[in-house]
Amino acid sequence: MLLSKDKKILIYLFLLILLGSVNNKYFIDTKFFIIKNLKLVGLSGLEKLDLLLRLEQIKNKNIFFLPKKEIITALNSNNLIETFKINKNYPSDINIVIKKTIFLATIKIQNEIFLIGSNKKLIKSELSYPNLPLVLGSPSLEDFFLINENISKSSIKFNEIKKLYFFPSKRWDLELNSGILIKLPINSSIKELNDFYKIKNLPYFNNVKIFDMRVNKQIIVNEL
Repeated sequence: MLLSKDKKILIYLFLLILLGSVNNKYFIDTKFFIIKNLKLVGLSGLEKLDLLLRLEQIKNKNIFFLPKKEIITALNSNNLIETFKINKNYPSDINIVIKKTIFLATIKIQNEIFLIGSNKKLIKSELSYPNLPLVLGSPSLEDFFLINENISKSSIKFNEIKKLYFFPSKRWDLELNSGILIKLPINSSIKELNDFYKIKNLPYFNNVKIFDMRVNKQIIVNEL
């Protein structure tokens, strides 16, 4: 919650007088400035439980000597977090505002399901997300975000994609929700995606389910 300008001035004057007194060491050490409350905004109850336990260590410490390095380390250890902002609410509260990462796709690694976050981290999941595209194969996060960037800049919408198949040659196939399969070349670019988008709705391609674009400057089509 943002403080008004008048309230901020009052707080600053109070702290200036307080810390400028001959007994400022006593005031700094007093329990008046001991951290008592820690509030996390942006995560659900279960999502923030582990994080609150990690941050429990900062309670009962002086708010003027907040261990920011420890807090940042704890926050960065949570793969659900995209960004965060730490606010001191004097005299004894810490508020942390969190922006949660956006889930882009799911991927199975050694029979375990993970979510790929927009923060470029993997989040282990016990739940299925049928509305998210499924990544098959073993791409690195760098490989995934290269194709993700091309798709985001093309005319194809990411929510049109059902599955992304990754091959050891670093080539991708995209299966759309409509059942269409797009076979992309190695080092595919936005151009191939836009070329597909331009022709997919032409009458000639009404029954085409496979668009093979692996050969340079060619589109090979197959009906299913």
